[in-house]
Amino acid sequence: MRKVKNFSLDERARLKKIICEKTGYYIRSNCLLLQAFTRRSYSAEQGGENNEILEFIGDQVLSYYVVKIMAEYCSALNRGCEYTCRAQEGDLSALKQELVSNEMLAKIIDEWDLAEYLIVGKSDFSNQIDRQEKVKADLFEAILGAIAVASQWDSAVLEKAVRQALSMDEKVKCIIEKNYHYMQFDLENAVNTLKELAEHGGCSVPRYEYGTPESLGYDKEGNPRWVCTCYVIDDKTGIIRQVWASSKKAAKKAAAYLVLCEHFEVQNKYGANGRFSSWRYKNGRLMPDHLMKE
Repeated sequence: MRKVKNFSLDERARLKKIICEKTGYYIRSNCLLLQAFTRRSYSAEQGGENNEILEFIGDQVLSYYVVKIMAEYCSALNRGCEYTCRAQEGDLSALKQELVSNEMLAKIIDEWDLAEYLIVGKSDFSNQIDRQEKVKADLFEAILGAIAVASQWDSAVLEKAVRQALSMDEKVKCIIEKNYHYMQFDLENAVNTLKELAEHGGCSVPRYEYGTPESLGYDKEGNPRWVCTCYVIDDKTGIIRQVWASSKKAAKKAAAYLVLCEHFEVQNKYGANGRFSSWRYKNGRLMPDHLMKE
């Protein structure tokens, strides 16, 4: 910390280089750079501007782009006139809080080694406020606010700064894969995935109904006929998928898989696509029943 509002030429160059490397934006204005590092305790004693307004701006920019990037990773989709997302609101709130917490932002400032450049008044200097998480988090937001002002609110610049400074691609991908793995599914894990989705409140508990070879008979190749109908309520809308297969297990897995595809609005990677109610699973292919006749 320092009690004088000034950076040497070497210090300015170093700060600008670090910020550019970590955010992708070069702050040319020496005045904005100084303001981003100036605490209110200094301006209260010596006059001039401090970093509180830049901190406010940076906080809003950070919040907006963190949500935007999270939504992209959570595969936010537009279903006709409705907007849906693979993760629940509570999960997104927890994820956002983790990414923008004082602890996370302070850690970034520590990694960049910038707290020592804070410009403070006598009281802050005596209390060694540069060790406080909140103070370092405020500095991060002030730097982001300075980038917003200097770039004239260039959206591409700001999104890149947030994405790069927080290593968001890496962090969000890691957190989502760790905590929200039910978003990744295939035929083999479909039944458990659908069960987990229901436990997270994404849909009702799935109901399965079966038709057996005793009533359905056998196909011309001598394989038993099984049919499974899977039903869930998804955001007050019912999803029903029926699948014919040569075993009870295969029919159940395929029916659960198709329900998940409809819920998340993703493509069936085992065959054709479309909102058909009756399907057939055979030889690794999952096709609408009318396209795969015996």
